[in-house]
Order: sequence, then C-alpha cells, then structure tokens
Amino acid sequence: MKPFHPGRRIRRRAAAGCLVAAVLLMVPIFASAVRGPQKSRDSTVVTAVEVPVRVFRKNEIVKGLAKEDFEIYEGGARQEISGFEIVSRKIAPPGPESSAAAVVRAEPRLFILIFDIFDYNDSIGQAIDYFFETIFRESDQLVVLTEDRLLNVDAGKTRDSVRASLKEMLKRYKVISTQRSHKAYLDLEEECDRLLQELGDDLQGTGASSGWDQSISHFYDYYAAVWKAYREQFLVPDIGAYQALITKVRPVRADKWALCFQQREIFPELKSQGRLDRRINMILDSQVDPGEQAKARLVKDKQRRLAESFEVSKDFPSERLRDLFLEAGITFDLILMNVPRSLLSQDLEFKEVSQDYEACLRDISRSTGGSLALSNKVLDALQEAAGKEDYHYLLAYQSRAPLEKRGKDIEVKVRREGVAVYNLKQFPKSSVPGIMIADVQAGRKTLRFGLRNYLRQRTDAGTRGAAEVRVTLFNSQSERVFSEGKVMDLIKEETWITLNLENLAPGPYLLIIEAQDRMTNEKDVYSRMIEI
Repeated sequence: MKPFHPGRRIRRRAAAGCLVAAVLLMVPIFASAVRGPQKSRDSTVVTAVEVPVRVFRKNEIVKGLAKEDFEIYEGGARQEISGFEIVSRKIAPPGPESSAAAVVRAEPRLFILIFDIFDYNDSIGQAIDYFFETIFRESDQLVVLTEDRLLNVDAGKTRDSVRASLKEMLKRYKVISTQRSHKAYLDLEEECDRLLQELGDDLQGTGASSGWDQSISHFYDYYAAVWKAYREQFLVPDIGAYQALITKVRPVRADKWALCFQQREIFPELKSQGRLDRRINMILDSQVDPGEQAKARLVKDKQRRLAESFEVSKDFPSERLRDLFLEAGITFDLILMNVPRSLLSQDLEFKEVSQDYEACLRDISRSTGGSLALSNKVLDALQEAAGKEDYHYLLAYQSRAPLEKRGKDIEVKVRREGVAVYNLKQFPKSSVPGIMIADVQAGRKTLRFGLRNYLRQRTDAGTRGAAEVRVTLFNSQSERVFSEGKVMDLIKEETWITLNLENLAPGPYLLIIEAQDRMTNEKDVYSRMIEI
C-alpha cells in the first residue's frame, strides 16, 4: 500500500477526447502569458477553469448531454466553453455496460473513510474487511477520520496490518466515547432526581421552594452544557478539520472517494408528561405573582432555547462541506445506520436528534455524485456504493476576469426542462497548509514528534510563534493514563518534542496528539496505536 503523500505528483495518461490540461476539479491553473505573434504588449494571462457538473431529473442522472446543451457563467457573464468531457467512474472495476462516450478514470485512487459512529459493531467490522479484501489495492492511498480526528493507520504496511490497526483503533475510540456519553446520561438522570427532590415530589401540588427558579435554571443550564458537548463531539463536524483535510488531499492527482459511515445519533430528552416534565410545567404555569411570573418567563425561555438547540441542521455547515468536497473532486458516498438503544428512566427517553440534518448529508452526496443508503446491513450498503456510477460532465472555459475573481461565482445552466444542476457556485479561497504534526516515533519509554508549518512573526525578541500542544494516552482498558499539555514558544522553523514515559507499563496505547497554532488558530490532530 502506498503511503499518503499530499504533495505527491502522479502522471495520468490522457485519454482520447480529454482536455489536455486535466487538473483537479475546479482548481484554476494560472497559465503562462499568451503572447500575440507580434505585440508582446497585447499579452493576456488567462486561467483555465474546469467545472464538474452533475445533472438530475427526478433523482435520476441525465446522461447523453452534449456541449451545446450547457451554458456557463462567471460573475454573471457568459463564458465560451472551450472543453467538454463526459466522465464515468465507479469504485468497482468498470463493466461492459460502461458508456463508450465516457472517459473511464480508475487509476490512481485515494479513499477517505469517515466513521461518524457511536458504536463499533460486527456489521461495521465486516464492511471494513470487505473494503480491504475487495476494494482497496496496494497502490491506493488512504485517509481515515473519526470524531474529526485524522487516524494514522501505519500507511506503507500490508493491507492486513492496516485493516487490523484501523479496527483496533476504532474499537478503542468508541469505547472511550461510549464511556463519556454514558457518564453524561447518568449525570443527567442524577440531575433529574436532584431537581425533583428540591421541587418536591407531590405532582398534584403547585407549591415550590422560594428558589425554584434558580434550581430549574441550573438544571437547564447543565442540560444544555451536556448536550453541547455531545453535539460538538458526534454531530456537527469541525469545519476547520475538514478544511485542513481538503488542503492536504487537494494536490493529490487521483480519483478521490469518501465513504462515510454515519449512525443516526440519539440523545436523552425529557419525557413528555414524565415526572419531572410535569412538575416543572405545573410550577411555571401556576405562578400568579408578577415577580414570580417574570421568573417563569425566564425559565420558559431556557426551555425554548434548549429545544431549539436540538435542531442540528441550522448549525450544520452543509454548503461549506459540499463545496470542500466539490473543490477537491471527491465523490461522497453515505451509509446511514440506526442505533438501537434504550434508556430505563422515569424522566428521560432516547430520541433521534440527527434526522433533521440528513437532508444536508443527502445534498452533499448527490452534489458530488455519490450514493446514499439507509441500512444497518453495512456490508450490503458498501457493495452498492462500490457499484454506483458517478456520471458527470466536465466543462472548461478560459477566464479573463480580474485575477481575484477568476474561477468564482460560477453558474451552469442546462437547456433541458425539469432538471436539477449541481456544480460549485463559489470557488473557496485556497489556504496554505496549517500546523502539522510529523514524524511521530514511539518506543523505549519515550515519545518524540515534530511540529511544522506554523506561523512565526517578527518581534522585538526575534522571529517566533506559539502553539498549544496536548498529548493523551489511553491504555488497553480505554483508561486515560497520561495527559499533558502546554503552550510552546516556537523559535525555529521546525520544533521537536520528546516526552519521557517511564512511569507507564509496557504495552499498547492509543495516542492522541493535538496541536493548535496560536497565531492562526489552525489545528492538527494525530492519532494511532503505539507500543511503549
């Protein structure tokens, strides 16, 4: 298996009818000056822009369109289409039914495996086995994410060792995540009992202590804090982490596929007409004194804000994520699973809290030509995704707009009735690679790694930067046995950090390194299994 090298250049053979300047989808190429035959002062710098376009009618791909069926606009001005290509690609090898007019792109490939899962189970393990046994090839490159963290799965080793390492790391991560979430659920249940005791258990009465408003307000503040931590860890993706990922994979010349394993998330909510819910509402509705009514309105406002926060879609960066995948030419396949769970409580019940953003994920999948499967039969869903055809049109035009506006504000129109057109509307501003954790070495009771690509600024004390670094280790029982963090003064272009781990017993550990550049707020997270 080839290691993942962001800056690696791979030469691709040009197929008949392809654009000569085949580049990453939607990445502008700043060509050299095009000079007239006589007058150099008439030189014009142009930008060749490639635009992938997917066309649907009633959820079905519209095939067989010609160059004349498209119009492309940049900043509202119509552009001449200088290149046109039909692209058909699948994860599985192309069959005899592939269109002869389409250019089949199969080599090389980069896979991004995204595990937005709460539980690791046998069904997910079977899908991982199938991926490495049937889909993945030694020449492919691999990136793995879970909980917005990039997992290092020892690229360069055999497929079997990479598969075993990935499964072991996912199991460890999910045990840790489940422990944290289970503790949060227990804490919420304890808070329910505590509040009931403070308010009084008589559900027929309306009396309450003089500090009832403070007790209920504290409960809702605590509830909101637990929910916020859960939402940030499992639901709303860290857009900065995905931006950093796209920055790394964008230069890679390969067919790129993202396979997202997503479990519908559940979270304990107050039971409607449960003990605590009824008691709180009785107290709020029974206040007659103007001062107490004002307190009740403040508490009801907290109720309302907590309920609104369960609408995850308003915080979900769907358009930005969609554009990031489109920008890097990544086809996003989504496998959506249910999580069967129960909670024995008189006051709380598990409810799905992610259905409202499924539409966001569906939009990302459809826009990038991927598939969507709602099934707990993960292996079957993966096989279906592997056979799904990503059929799209690649348009090219020569932009002569001002430099800062080239490749931006793009609109594509199709001369067909009743079709939906998907393309990148606004080309995101490219960013330079941020801080990077590199060359991690573990063994002989020590851990050593380097920091690169951080920003340094000139000061009176010299050129320097600053980064906050934290190292965490979990043992084989998923217990946190080491956690150390500090802010470091960065003087050189590259900084090396060595930690003494003599107090830890020999054996396997899950390592998580987090580094945040204090100058740019860019963040990198590194994780893998190590032996010490």
